[in-house]
Amino acid sequence: MNFVEVAGWGNESWDRDVTGVAVDPDDRVYVLRQGDLAVTVFQADGMPVHRWGQGYFSARPHLISIGDDGKAYIADDGGHRVFVFDLGGRLLDTLGSGTPSETGYDAQALSAEAAFDSITGGLPFNRPTKAAPGRNGEVFVSDGYRNCRVHRFSAKRELLHSWGGPGSDEGCFVIPHSVTVDREGRVFVCDRENDRIQIFSVEGLLIDVWNDVQRPTDVAFDRRGYVYVTELPRGPRDLKSWRLGPAMQTLAGGVTIRTSAGTLVGRIGGPGVEFRAPHAIAVDSHGAVYVSEVPQSFANYTGAPHRPHCCLRKFEPV
Repeated sequence: MNFVEVAGWGNESWDRDVTGVAVDPDDRVYVLRQGDLAVTVFQADGMPVHRWGQGYFSARPHLISIGDDGKAYIADDGGHRVFVFDLGGRLLDTLGSGTPSETGYDAQALSAEAAFDSITGGLPFNRPTKAAPGRNGEVFVSDGYRNCRVHRFSAKRELLHSWGGPGSDEGCFVIPHSVTVDREGRVFVCDRENDRIQIFSVEGLLIDVWNDVQRPTDVAFDRRGYVYVTELPRGPRDLKSWRLGPAMQTLAGGVTIRTSAGTLVGRIGGPGVEFRAPHAIAVDSHGAVYVSEVPQSFANYTGAPHRPHCCLRKFEPV
C-alpha cells in the first residue's frame, strides 16, 4: 500500500481551494472548484480536455460524483440544489428548489456550536454536501451543513425517504459531509463532526459504524474493495467533536486506507507530503488516487494563517 506523488500533475499550480474530484469509467478526472467553468476534465496523464459548468452554481459548489450511468452529480452547497449533468457538461436534471429548507438552524446563535445544536432536521435541502448515484437510478444526498439528514431519491427524482437527525447517537449526524455508495449497495456517510463513518442499507438501516476516523470528509473505493478516506485536522480552534469533545491539541489530517470492514491498512503520505485540509478523493481503475484540498477555506474558518499550497494531487501505487 505504498504510493508516490506524480509531480506537477494537472498542468497548473492549483493553489486555490479544490472542493471536489471524481473519476469516470474511462479514467478521465473531473475536478470541481469555485468560479466560472467550475469543472475541469483531465485525461489520466493530466492533460486538460474540457471545462464546463458556467452559469449553474452558486459560489459554493461542494462535491462531485460520477456514476456508472455516465452522469455527473454535483451538490451545490450555497445554492441548496443538486445538479445532474452528462459528462460533456449538459444539464440533465435539477433536484431542489434553490430555497433552503427549514431545519431549525439558528444563524444568530452565540456560537457555531450552538447553531448546530439548534438543528432539528428538515426536508431537502439546506446546504447539501454530496450527491451519490445508487442502483436503479436512485440518488442519495448528504444534507449537510445546516441539516442532519441523508435523503434517498428515486430514478424519477421523487423523495423516497430521509433518515438521520441531530446529535451523536448512532444513526444521527453533525455535518454529514459526504455520502458514497459501494458496489454492494452500502451507503457510507462521513459524519464529520462526530469523527466517524456510518454505514447504512439503502433503506437507512444502520449496518456498521467506524469510530477510528478523524473528521472524515469523503470516501472512495478501489477495484480491490479498499476504502480511501480523507480526514481533516482537528484542533482547539475547530468545532468540537460532538462524540469525543473538544480537541486539546492540533491533530493532523491525512488520507487513510481501510479494508471493506474498516480495518486501517495504510496511509498516503510520507516525507514532503503534507495534507492541510483534505476534502475529496477519487480512485481510478489502475489504483491511482486523486486528492483535493481546501486549505484557504479551512484557514478562514479557524483563523489560522494561510500559506500557498497545491490543492490537487495525484498519487500512483508503487
